[in-house]
Amino acid sequence: MADVETPETGWLRLLVDDASRAALDAHRRALAGLVPAAGRGTVERDAALAAVLHQRLAEQRRHARELRVLNDLARRLASLRDTAGLLHEVAAQSRQLLGVDLAYIMVREGGSATLRIEVVDGSMGSALRGIELHEGQGLGGEVLRTGRPRWSESYLEDTGLGHVGTVDGAAVSEQLGGILGVPLQVGEDTLGVLLAADRRPRRFGPSDVELLAGLAAHAAAALRNAQLFDEQRRAREELQAANATLRRAVGSRAREAELREDLGRLVVRGAGLREVGERIARAVGRPVHVLGPDGRPLDPALPAAPPELAAAATELPGGPDGDRPGSRPAGAGWVTMAPVVLRDGPAGCLGTAGPRPPDEEDAALLRTGAVSVALVVTQQRLLAEAELRARGELVHALLTSDGDEAGLRRSATAARLDVGAVTAVLVLVPGDGGERTPRALAARVTAAVGGWTAEHGGEVVVLVAATPASEVRDRLRELPPDALPAAVGIAPCAGGVAAVRSAHRAARQTARLLVALGRSTAVASAEEVGVYRGLFSHAGRGDVRAFVGATLGPLLRHDEQRGRDLARTVQVYLAQAQHHARTCAALHVHANTLYQRLDRATELLGEGWRDPGRVLDLQLAFRLNDLLGALPPD
Repeated sequence: MADVETPETGWLRLLVDDASRAALDAHRRALAGLVPAAGRGTVERDAALAAVLHQRLAEQRRHARELRVLNDLARRLASLRDTAGLLHEVAAQSRQLLGVDLAYIMVREGGSATLRIEVVDGSMGSALRGIELHEGQGLGGEVLRTGRPRWSESYLEDTGLGHVGTVDGAAVSEQLGGILGVPLQVGEDTLGVLLAADRRPRRFGPSDVELLAGLAAHAAAALRNAQLFDEQRRAREELQAANATLRRAVGSRAREAELREDLGRLVVRGAGLREVGERIARAVGRPVHVLGPDGRPLDPALPAAPPELAAAATELPGGPDGDRPGSRPAGAGWVTMAPVVLRDGPAGCLGTAGPRPPDEEDAALLRTGAVSVALVVTQQRLLAEAELRARGELVHALLTSDGDEAGLRRSATAARLDVGAVTAVLVLVPGDGGERTPRALAARVTAAVGGWTAEHGGEVVVLVAATPASEVRDRLRELPPDALPAAVGIAPCAGGVAAVRSAHRAARQTARLLVALGRSTAVASAEEVGVYRGLFSHAGRGDVRAFVGATLGPLLRHDEQRGRDLARTVQVYLAQAQHHARTCAALHVHANTLYQRLDRATELLGEGWRDPGRVLDLQLAFRLNDLLGALPPD
């Protein structure tokens, strides 16, 4: 027997087949036409029940679809580790699920009460991005304050919200109407606010709020996970960076310790500046020059530095940080100077040039190297000074001792000095200004002419072998004017103790005469000042004093007895060729004062003292008197 479809089974079939409302209405009308008028009420009631069931089934299907979307979104969000990518995905899904024009996310900054719009999906511009709200401001700030969802049918016209000018301006720009906001919460912690908006007024129903809240719950959990991953990644990166820094520091300290140990062995072994400089250059991986304050190598045997390095060495600043390497641009690259500082001040620097300045590690190696260079320089200075003192003792014995000549020869031979081969003796009297230490003067002379140097009586004595005195004089005169700030007397020597003593006396007299004559940086041989040497020898000084007394005696006695300066007036007057105006200017006196002094001089010297013959005698006497005062006792 075939199945007969009843009205009830027809409604069920339509509902099972997910028929539309139009199909349900057509079925109602068909049934109403088949039943008598008395049964039409039953048809209408069945139709109403079917409509209710149809709506509920539709809602259940929609809810199931939303749950599937949420579950799928939760799985995708769980796989995201990038906070920015996660926020964009949440905003896009919110816009799609709620069918709104715009969705955006405000993230809470740390634990503060400030929200910042980080992501916007569906915007017409960039007006919303970066806007900040405080708790209680706008719809998002209200959600943050209460921790509950909040919606507005028309945001700009909603007087129940705390409006902010920047937010309202962005809302006008985006033409926003209805807005729904829900918190992004994990437990009691609110991470931000998820908002959905339309560009027309809209009343959001409970299902909208529930859907967006469900999405926000998944998003908050994923956001917290992403933040934790970000924190973990940052912590790992910081730890890796700290480990790398520590490894570099350990490596740097190891390299520095190795360099310090190697340089210490070199210094103890007595190595020179060349070996020390080469070891420092290997450590920093670039050429290194050891320079003095004048920009020249501290050791003459070392190669000259490039011009930019030499110039930088002369301009090296001092101060509390004077031991720290400093770099500056030079040409197409950089120059770096590490000062070499001794107890008595800077002694030079380590200089290096390259396309870029050294890093912190290489700068530390240069600083370590500079300390070792300072030790070598100090050691060399101490040795040189000790040797100079020892030589001074030998020279003192050689020039003043009355001991036997054989003993002096043996002592000289032990000090690597062949007295019999000496061909010239030099005496240096330091002049005013410049570098005046005996060691410095001795080094400059021996660099030019060789020889054996020592200090004796505050003067530098140089004994030269195998080079004639005239050649020694010519070599020294070829030096730059400021290279040798001393008066140099030179005397030839035939070799032997007696000859050395005699040549020393002649050279010393020559040097002292040069200073007395105002030639404090001149070089002269004994023969070139022979006249003066004869006059101011031990025997000749008495004759000079007698001549001065006979010529200038009345003037000198007058000044001594009365505390006047009449002799100087006459000396200046004669030097100015008896020109009254020039003499007044030189003495800074009035003309009447000069006339009075000249009249007094005439009373003392006689009427003819201005005659040419007498003038020559007076000028010679003044000159000799000045020399007597300037020359020390022989």
